[in-house]
Amino acid sequence: MSRNLGLEGVYCESDLPSLIRRSGMADWQGDHVTILDRRLLPHSKEFIKCTTAEDIAKAIKDMAIQGAFSISIAAGYGLALAAKNATFEDIKKSATLLKATRPTGLALSRMLDAALDQARNNPANMQAAIVSIVDKAAAALAKQGHETGLNAAEIIPDGATILTHCFPDRSYAYLLMAAKAQGKSYNIICSETRPYLQGTRLTALVANELGFDTKIITDGMGGYLMRDGLISHFITAADRVCHDGTVCNKIGTYQYALACQDTGKPYITLRQSGPDPESYTEKDITVEMRDGKEIVEFQGHRLAPAGVEGLYPTFDIIPPRLITSIVTDRGAFAPNSVANYFQTPPKVPEAIL
Repeated sequence: MSRNLGLEGVYCESDLPSLIRRSGMADWQGDHVTILDRRLLPHSKEFIKCTTAEDIAKAIKDMAIQGAFSISIAAGYGLALAAKNATFEDIKKSATLLKATRPTGLALSRMLDAALDQARNNPANMQAAIVSIVDKAAAALAKQGHETGLNAAEIIPDGATILTHCFPDRSYAYLLMAAKAQGKSYNIICSETRPYLQGTRLTALVANELGFDTKIITDGMGGYLMRDGLISHFITAADRVCHDGTVCNKIGTYQYALACQDTGKPYITLRQSGPDPESYTEKDITVEMRDGKEIVEFQGHRLAPAGVEGLYPTFDIIPPRLITSIVTDRGAFAPNSVANYFQTPPKVPEAIL
């Protein structure tokens, strides 16, 4: 992050992998927001300049920025852009636009609701009030991610071979940094994660920059590698965790979780802020269906025959019985006791997300 958000002591900025260091979320610049375009990584590091809430919404929809918490911060700053010389009713309309970009992850809605409350309570300077609450959320998320990484490193032994799926974001980076500081050596295997190849382009980038042995596999290879004893742990983030321990994560996670159960491998979920306060079971989750065009094309080039359509459910729902541990900033929980997160004293400020 280019601005000082009170993160001193959480990490050394120069030690972070470039994806995280170069604004892993979004960066408020006063009259615009910059977003690192993750679609172009690892070969090109370019920033998108967003001057309106509509620009932010497009960046989220187009997957230029990804991850439940990252898009929440971007949306919050997008609302701040909308607040310049605007009425509160105008800001509410922009919040509705931004909420529609991602119906599955409630962190985005919670960020926008908190920002709206700040604007309502500070009518004289609504933009500054929104920026202030988003800044606090961004700083708290970084600190939560750091604690989560430390907690995960405690339960993953030296010599582990870790399969990942999609991009587990900051908690994953902090896990690797904590393991490195403890002298642990991990082998990282990244499933490519179609259709956007986040595993190939992002997860592998972080592990490689931190000096870990890193390999990439296609999304169909993990089960074989588990059966053959070439994977010891499976780790993902989560777009949502319910009170009963149900996890919602990138499509493809469920099949890996089944393979873990069949082969006796632990499946560990990194969810830094614990279960979603409003989600009790999978009935509270709406899975986003994205445009099937994204399946039959890649970076604007059609791969499938003309006339063939794509079908793209974006997320999997993983039942608690398939999950070994849910690691948060307040410790690791068994799925059936993750609701105890709310009674566990926090080590760092809560992030409202």
